[in-house]
Amino acid sequence: MINKKNDPNDYEEAPFAAGINFDLEEVEPFLKRLSTSILESGFSQDEISTIQSEINSMKEDNEVKKIGIFHVIYKGQPTKIRIQAEIHIEDSDKEVVLYMFSIQELVDIIDEEMLKIEEEREI
Repeated sequence: MINKKNDPNDYEEAPFAAGINFDLEEVEPFLKRLSTSILESGFSQDEISTIQSEINSMKEDNEVKKIGIFHVIYKGQPTKIRIQAEIHIEDSDKEVVLYMFSIQELVDIIDEEMLKIEEEREI
């Protein structure tokens, strides 16, 4: 997991980020999990499909791509989450590091969900 502070004066860049490594097939379930467990209005199925499609289109090892800014509702407030993906390819295996940028409180909650994913993987 990554929790870092970026330049708060950069409008496109939310000040905090959480990140985790996923196998490609884990991205969609994680986004759905966030949408149903911590967000009052999360990612739509169309948005999830778009995110997955953008990640699938990445072909080069260490390629980084800004996927987009998504509008969600967190604790009754409109909030933005910016998603960025980084691809790592080894042999024929493709892994994605998914970064989610937003306000600190939401990033902290997302980071907790990512930790839960890590714990579930260990079981």
